[in-house]
Amino acid sequence: MSQTYVFELGDSYAELTHVLKQKLAGQYSVKQFSRDTVLLQQGETQRYGYLIIDGVLGALHSTIDGGQRCKEFYFKDEFALLFANWLTNTEAFYQLKVIKAATVIIVPLHIFDNSEWVDIKNQLVVQQLIFKEAKEAFLLLNSPEQRYRYLLLKKPHWLAQLSLTEVAMYIGISAISLSRIRKRLNLS
Repeated sequence: MSQTYVFELGDSYAELTHVLKQKLAGQYSVKQFSRDTVLLQQGETQRYGYLIIDGVLGALHSTIDGGQRCKEFYFKDEFALLFANWLTNTEAFYQLKVIKAATVIIVPLHIFDNSEWVDIKNQLVVQQLIFKEAKEAFLLLNSPEQRYRYLLLKKPHWLAQLSLTEVAMYIGISAISLSRIRKRLNLS
């Protein structure tokens, strides 16, 4: 497989997450949510971010024709929020939903307006920019089969936590196309 992407997808929040957890310790509630719980409705104003202790969240957009599109999945030690909507104080383009039962620290986003949080806010924004560049390269510079092979090689823990339909949404193809790729790779 030819790798044309330069940056790794996700999973690089470890150091920043450690700092964030220390700073949040005991200040904000830790809650558990079951699968399919909606934490933010599409069209609402976002007031909280979610630091994931365990589980999986997703940012999904419901289309007029009843379909769904996946912006992102968020895994352990990631901070789930819709950055553009947060930074512009606009209504959410996506819903934040629990994909796999999750334990999260609920973080009110207004804390990042305080001067003591500015450095962490800047680090979060920089990390998000790197993630977005990585995902853009992943989607634009690789074929669907290369994208799936990347997940098999580098993100098997993602695949273990997502359904095949969710994986197909993430890599930007239909479930039928993913099934064909899996068949070619002798995985189905």
